[in-house]
Amino acid sequence: MKTKYFLILALSFFGAIHHGILISEAVAKTENPQHWNQKMQSLMKIFSDLLTDTSSEKRFSLKKNQKRVQTHMSKMSSLAHDLKGMSSSNPDPSLALMTQLFAEEASRAQEALQAGRTSYARSIIQSLPGYCIECHTINQKGPQFSELTLKPSVPLYGMEKGEFLAATRQFDRALDEFKQVILDSGAAKTKPMDWNRAVYYSLVISVRVKKDPDLALGIVQSVLDQKNAPYYMVQDAKNWKKTILDWKKEPKQTPNSEEGYREEMLRLTSAAHDTQKYPMDRSADILYLRASAAAHDLLQKYPSGAKSSEAFLFAGISYEVLKPAKIDDLHEFYYQACIQNSPHTSTAEICYHRFESSIYLGYTGSSGTAVPEPIRQKLTQLKKLAEPLQTIDQPKM
Repeated sequence: MKTKYFLILALSFFGAIHHGILISEAVAKTENPQHWNQKMQSLMKIFSDLLTDTSSEKRFSLKKNQKRVQTHMSKMSSLAHDLKGMSSSNPDPSLALMTQLFAEEASRAQEALQAGRTSYARSIIQSLPGYCIECHTINQKGPQFSELTLKPSVPLYGMEKGEFLAATRQFDRALDEFKQVILDSGAAKTKPMDWNRAVYYSLVISVRVKKDPDLALGIVQSVLDQKNAPYYMVQDAKNWKKTILDWKKEPKQTPNSEEGYREEMLRLTSAAHDTQKYPMDRSADILYLRASAAAHDLLQKYPSGAKSSEAFLFAGISYEVLKPAKIDDLHEFYYQACIQNSPHTSTAEICYHRFESSIYLGYTGSSGTAVPEPIRQKLTQLKKLAEPLQTIDQPKM
């Protein structure tokens, strides 16, 4: 909940969004995607060293290792902030969102280290692969940079190795590691959260990056065959299998216009909505993964197009259901982007409605609803931005 508070305030840069463009024209003209690749290479080298340190709480906490960890974290934070103003070869405006989120979390980890809060810092660093994976798997055309051959400085195993490989775009090897976790009946029983994450990441790669229904079907079948799989996962997997079999029957075709991409996004979201039985139902995950990929396809092809705000909206709807691993509030940032990308429109009103609902739900607990004042102010600002112009100054009756 409080990561939400920190990040929403940190993301005030979204106020600069106009017509779906998150990177200024000046930067886009002066920066070369090659520079992005070079920065990413450097970032991932540091990242590999940090992950090996965090893989062991004992190693991470040793006094003799703290100087090295702090040096790596300082460099990572600096590089992450550099990426915010650079352009990649993928024009999807979502990349600016992802790099901003990553940079803010990296800064928070660095501050925790400097304050001597090593356990807290370690937990943040361990969550960082989720941001990398989510960014690199937005669709088949994720951020492009030279193929990485990085290896951790000490051996990683299981989920940690899979996450490292996925975070560095070594997807086939990552899938092999995740598959081993899924097949491990002990992990399914004693480490259900890791096991669930292995399933989620495997499906993300299969559906959004590979766009391969046969690969996704194999993963789902592994879930169904796992005797220690949680009951609810087995029930969801039965629905996943059905939607994948339906996917296999679809004619293979690629939209050739912005409207075509929009129709595909709407079709998949509508099918997902019809499949989902209640708000927390995950049986439509395959469809929502495909819908989110379709939204990113539209944003990549037409980042400043007439339908970009709808793409932000439907990406938000998908992420609200999917709840990406360790980035629970991602949908809120897409709703916020939608509002600021097309103010005073019906789409902005819908996005504000969903954003406000999510905020109040997130700040509601056993003692009631307690939204911090800065967040209330943000809600007020966004509401004014979402309302139709003709009603903003309408006198009260």
